[in-house]
Amino acid sequence: MKSARIFAICFLLAPSALWAQEVQVRLFAAISPKSVTITSTQGDFHWRECPTCADHADRKLIIDLTPEKSADGARGAAKSPATIFFITGNYQIVPVGGPAFTASFPLRVERKDAGLVVLVSMPMEQYVSAVLAAESGASKNDESLKAMAVAIRTYATRFHGQHVQDGFDFCDTTHCQTMKLSGVDARNRAAALATKGEILFYHDAPAETFYNANCGGITAAANEAWAKAGEPYLIVHSDTFCPIPGEVKWETALSPAEIDRSLRVAGISPPENWQTIQIESRTASGRAGKLQFLGGTPPRFLLAASSFRFAVDRELGWNKVRSDLYEIRNSAGKILISGKGSGHGVGLCQAGAEEMAREGKTYREILEFYYPGTNLRTVTSADQKWQSRSDEHFELLSQNPETDAQIFPIADRILAEDEKSIGWQLTFRPRLQVFSTLDSYRNETGEPGWVAASTRVHTIRLQPIALLKNKSILESTLRHELFHLLIESKSRAGIPLWFREGLALYLASPENTDSANSGMSDQQLEAQLTHPASREEMERSYAVAKRKVQALIQQHGKQKVLSWLSVGLPVDVNSGRRGN
Repeated sequence: MKSARIFAICFLLAPSALWAQEVQVRLFAAISPKSVTITSTQGDFHWRECPTCADHADRKLIIDLTPEKSADGARGAAKSPATIFFITGNYQIVPVGGPAFTASFPLRVERKDAGLVVLVSMPMEQYVSAVLAAESGASKNDESLKAMAVAIRTYATRFHGQHVQDGFDFCDTTHCQTMKLSGVDARNRAAALATKGEILFYHDAPAETFYNANCGGITAAANEAWAKAGEPYLIVHSDTFCPIPGEVKWETALSPAEIDRSLRVAGISPPENWQTIQIESRTASGRAGKLQFLGGTPPRFLLAASSFRFAVDRELGWNKVRSDLYEIRNSAGKILISGKGSGHGVGLCQAGAEEMAREGKTYREILEFYYPGTNLRTVTSADQKWQSRSDEHFELLSQNPETDAQIFPIADRILAEDEKSIGWQLTFRPRLQVFSTLDSYRNETGEPGWVAASTRVHTIRLQPIALLKNKSILESTLRHELFHLLIESKSRAGIPLWFREGLALYLASPENTDSANSGMSDQQLEAQLTHPASREEMERSYAVAKRKVQALIQQHGKQKVLSWLSVGLPVDVNSGRRGN
């Protein structure tokens, strides 16, 4: 639940350009851990010390605040003096002083003076599920959970990149939206899936969908909490649903010394030796607006109630002043604050939404009640724009990046295997362009449906992942195309296509092939590979090219044949003779 307003630049984009983003979240932001232990759980697990460095094989990694301490790490764990670490695959991360969780999202860990900065890159819908786990743990009704899913997604869309100056999008605290990866369950995932892509808009901009735990029976206008806010859908109105389950009433007693210390820690300077506090003014919803400090030097001092609440709660605990809907009494040297509700009161009231859902209201009706004048838009796959994601090895260009990101660990593993097999590494980050439908792949690439993928410059263009998986050719297709990138990175001008194609085919699948004579000249083979007339002709040409390269490797050796990419084919090989 957000306790402070965050201002960010929001570009007015079409809804399809806003949805399905990847978000980068700083984990453990409240504690800045001094040490984390990252352990492989199953399958793929890689870590490296720079985007282009070689992967390490260690299955456990301990990162301490200082490299010297890391050198004394636990038995069986890797240690490194590096400043930045890139981790992919399946892992468990255990921070000192924070919650452990298991995930497979790409991680970046950086040593800073104040502690470790742990960043996770994850798809929007999985981010929604993780925030639901933290912000809606008490929800019992699916419709209120779905309303929250839309509010969370819309907030994340509206304020995407609000920590951009720090190098990430959101933190995992109440400063942004609290996130709990370890608490995601089937209900959280179902609520995110049921509302997938749904965003609240006001005119052509995503709405500012603030929410709170309990409004105390009346919602607050946005400018009551944040002076510069004035959204017409964040208004004061009675919430008759909120008190039905039972009003949240609270009382706290604080000494002037406790309050004074809290304010000064927050950078606020109240009068010296002040004695009492009274409410000077109230907002339109009846909440405390300005507080007056009396009896000190100077004798009168005004402070915004929201600033008072944030300062006291940060220092003394977030349950001390639970909302701005309260009365103040000064008694026996104590400041007694009696209130109701919890949170700033702006936007969706979770207690009221829960009651609305219990009474049979849908999540759409809940959203209409708390954000009047907004409209809900659903972005379908047909509307989507291309979205970009990346890990340390690849860029992904996809219309469904939250689904297609499954290709990262597969491609990472295959690239590492291909690089080891061929003896050199790519010096650039390839792009994997995954099409959402077979028709869009054919229409945009010009390739026939029987060509599973094609490579242009640094981009591998792929048919839908699900389709390639169903045909059991996803990994073999990736391996072949990645070998092509490696081969093209070393090829000088004029190296014939039959040699490059045959080499990629052989390296991807070096088992022996039929040695029957094709009767094709190199020129005929080159022409058929460049413009195959049919699937059968393409497969025949592939087989011939692979046979030719296989024979050359058997005669001259693999490394010698690979060297021809950069120096050129020998005259007797590039003579235009008929294929064997």
